[in-house]
Amino acid sequence: MPYIIGGAFIVAIVAIYVLFYSLNSNTQAPEGCELPEDYSGCSSCSQNGCVSRVETKKLVK
Repeated sequence: MPYIIGGAFIVAIVAIYVLFYSLNSNTQAPEGCELPEDYSGCSSCSQNGCVSRVETKKLVK
């Protein structure tokens, strides 16, 4: 019985995570917090997998 409760708890946590991730990705950014058009100021950023730049490149194509 404890395995069923533990498994249900883990499934519930994963389901909540997926739900909130989905809701967050579909939420519009507040006014004034839009992504920049020019990323020349990002030259000091050392992150190769910047999500903001990747999302903008997908929208431009």
